[in-house]
Amino acid sequence: MAQVSDKQRILVYSTQLMETGGIESHLLEFCRQMAANGTEIDLVVLNAATTGETEQFYRSICRKVHFGRHGRSYKRLLWMLQTGLKLRSSRKYDAVYTNGQGESIWMLSRMLPGYATWVHHHHTSGDAKDQATWGEKYKKTLHTANTIIACSHRNAGDMQSVLQRQVDTIPCFSRNVEVSFTENNSGKLRFGYYGRLIAEKGIDLICRMSEDADLKNEVEFHLWGEGKNYPAPYFDQYPNVHYHGTFAGEAGLKGAIAQLDAYLLLSVHPEGLPISLLEAMSAGLPWLATDRGGIPDIACDPLSTRVISAAVDYEAAKNAVLAFAKDIRSGLVTKTTQKDLYAKRFSAVALRTAWSNVLGLQKQN
Repeated sequence: MAQVSDKQRILVYSTQLMETGGIESHLLEFCRQMAANGTEIDLVVLNAATTGETEQFYRSICRKVHFGRHGRSYKRLLWMLQTGLKLRSSRKYDAVYTNGQGESIWMLSRMLPGYATWVHHHHTSGDAKDQATWGEKYKKTLHTANTIIACSHRNAGDMQSVLQRQVDTIPCFSRNVEVSFTENNSGKLRFGYYGRLIAEKGIDLICRMSEDADLKNEVEFHLWGEGKNYPAPYFDQYPNVHYHGTFAGEAGLKGAIAQLDAYLLLSVHPEGLPISLLEAMSAGLPWLATDRGGIPDIACDPLSTRVISAAVDYEAAKNAVLAFAKDIRSGLVTKTTQKDLYAKRFSAVALRTAWSNVLGLQKQN
């Protein structure tokens, strides 16, 4: 007869899991830290597109792993029903943690065998533009979960105003990146972005800047990621943009950051708290980003962590990048301030207790 575990057990559900991305970095570190705390994890992902290596890592730290890999909606629904039946054979969960946005979250919550508390983590901005994308079942999730977590104080405030309920704030987990920065033989500063290649993340703006006469002799631009509107040949027309494809895992992340002098997030996307900026902070990499979502929450130094309006025109954005480059060259921008803030507020040690407390978990021996 199988021995019954007396460890605390949580169900973790994410609507999707790609190989790289902000939610992906958070989820990996979240599971790692909860497992290190002595908690058993059942992980369910509706749409998983990861490598075998990543899946194996999750299987090494979780009690159960259920990855859906179906493209068609009816197959996803069938998979979820089958997975729900499997979950119902489990004992009551001490906590349920759901992550992301989508109608499937509410559906899953109806299939579970029981739980002590349900915490839902909303990653995007929560503003009016974001709210317009919420489906009816997702709204039920936001009204029904015991606790709603936003990534920043601004996002929480925007959500509270429409939900008429308490929305708490805990930052996402991110990876602490220690790197030795490489030299650039071209003499130019290297500004870059890694993540999803979509127009809302400022990819077209970066490409335009790469050809600007005021910038092209000072800065070269580096990109990592993928997006259907930006295949590799797209960047052939921009010789000052170095496209590196995708990277996987912590080694790939370190390799990308080590090649940069600054990180750019010129986004109009409804951001939550971009994990790429937290990773840059942990490495001491200066960044410049637009004023979206929770980004102002982590701008700790006006020289090394810069925020500009998301509504600025091209000339204003270009001038901000030029000024940033000038200050980096002059030595005004350092790597220490943001590293210190990261260690105090956003490191795994700082966040593990906060997440454990909101889930009602006590450290297991």
